[in-house]
Amino acid sequence: MRLAEVKLGQADTSADHTGHGPVQVIAVTGGKGGGTGKTNVAVNLAHALARVGRRTMLLDADLGMANVNVLLGLTPVRTLFDVVSGNCQIEDIIMTVDDELMIVPAASGMRQLASLDCRECAGLVRAFSDLERPLDTLVVDTATGIS
Repeated sequence: MRLAEVKLGQADTSADHTGHGPVQVIAVTGGKGGGTGKTNVAVNLAHALARVGRRTMLLDADLGMANVNVLLGLTPVRTLFDVVSGNCQIEDIIMTVDDELMIVPAASGMRQLASLDCRECAGLVRAFSDLERPLDTLVVDTATGIS
């Protein structure tokens, strides 16, 4: 992570991040089953971005094996499952780690989340589009791409 810290430390953090510009989206993905360190990379990248002043949201989109909250020692009351089920809004599940880092937790082992239909996926995209929080970067911890 040292190289990433050096590169991030050189980033232009003087810009006025009002949240009105485009949000940078970084997807962290891997092609093998579990154990590749993908979630660790996503968590550390999100922390590094937040440390240099980027308002960062980490989305746990590994809907079958969600564990961002476990790595961070967080216990979510609600997750993306609650949003998809219509029990709450996306805004209700966002967990604030510090001033610059927010987490969107998913629920591990929920078959319904691992197999969303097109309508449900579109609903999640709309929910994120409607967020009112100012944001510079969205880091997405994706599901494994190839098994």
